Amino acid sequence: MRFRNFSQLAVAALLFVACVSTASAQVVTASGKVTLKQADGTTVPVKDAAVKFYRTDIKQELNAKTDKGGRYVNAGIPLIGTFTIAVSAPGARPSYITDVRISARPENDFVLDPGDGSALTLAQIKTAMAAGPAAAGTPRAGGALSAEDKKKMAEQQAEIARIEAGNAKIVELNTKLPEILKSGNDAFTAKKYDEALTFYDQGIVADPTQAVFHSNKATVLRARGVDRYNVAVKAKDTPGKEAARADFKMAAEENEKAIAAHRENAAKRQQGTATTPTAGGTPQNEELGYMEQRAETYRIALQTSTQVDTEAAIKAIQEYIAAESDPAKKNKSQAGLGDALFIGGRIDEAVAKFREILASNPGNLDAMFGLGIALAAANPPQIAEARDMLQQFVSKSPENYARKPDAVEMVKYLDETLKSSASNKDEDSKKKPASGNRRRP
Repeated sequence: MRFRNFSQLAVAALLFVACVSTASAQVVTASGKVTLKQADGTTVPVKDAAVKFYRTDIKQELNAKTDKGGRYVNAGIPLIGTFTIAVSAPGARPSYITDVRISARPENDFVLDPGDGSALTLAQIKTAMAAGPAAAGTPRAGGALSAEDKKKMAEQQAEIARIEAGNAKIVELNTKLPEILKSGNDAFTAKKYDEALTFYDQGIVADPTQAVFHSNKATVLRARGVDRYNVAVKAKDTPGKEAARADFKMAAEENEKAIAAHRENAAKRQQGTATTPTAGGTPQNEELGYMEQRAETYRIALQTSTQVDTEAAIKAIQEYIAAESDPAKKNKSQAGLGDALFIGGRIDEAVAKFREILASNPGNLDAMFGLGIALAAANPPQIAEARDMLQQFVSKSPENYARKPDAVEMVKYLDETLKSSASNKDEDSKKKPASGNRRRP
């Protein structure tokens, strides 16, 4: 028997809790190595070199110091901003780099010449730049350069020019990104979804590598989709449901982009450095948030029969479950994984997943519902057990539980199916001749 399309008997009311990252928690890690030239042409690491990060779009100064290996790390650099990085050390001539976007260039090394150990203030650097500015992002010492340094500088200038040419629009909007992010967040809080999406799209155009804009856009799309879907269900508005599903599909795509951008940026931050806790949470916790949002989007998309890549959904939910340590959140996502397996056509796996959940948590209502519809759709269908499981769900779920009306309808359908099957068996038994009473031809 082909059980009718239960996947379309979706939840009638979906709850949504907004979770938007704010600009204040968005930081990156700056790192690099400082070495000092020796008389024989070799270089050695410099310990306790002072590294200053002068933010030039607004007034801000951050610091770091090198370890015995000459490495420095500052894990609290704002995601948005342009910096001048200045380095000084005893017995060395100071050096600096201007117009650096740490999010695009997290690793910056310095090779110092021997000198008097002086340090440069931002004002002194500006004076030196006015006298003869170097190319953006080019290391520059506080005195004359050797022929070797000039050659290296020319190579660096060519590379930086290439990078800056490709990111011209990003540089132009660099100072506006915090304002764009805040405006989008404010619009979302006020439920001005279209306005919020416009702001987040501006941020994505300015710098598509920033996960926060993709993630926030997905959050807005999901929230708008939930509102649209709830209204459409009450009004029995099919086009309204399709509009909501379009939002869920786009939200899933943006969640995937957010994960990809975050991981790419995290890899850049960690090149050559140990994992360092950052303000607002460690990189691992930050990624867990992105994974949770992606899993939630897929869960809602699948329950509303949205056409998404079910294998991608299964993988995303499994990945989140493996990373999540909160038992309540993990259990909720386990049921979502069962739904994903069911809608993806992996019925036997869905049945096994729901049974696993109920073995450890017999009161999980979503698992009861999921197991009921999965058993009914199995090959061969297990109608009696499916009916009993759905009846158990109906008996235990509160009256306002989203899936209860669907379960009541399914129980009635399965009762009719069982009665019809029993009736057919009775008819067959009546038609079959009794043993020993066969008619002669």
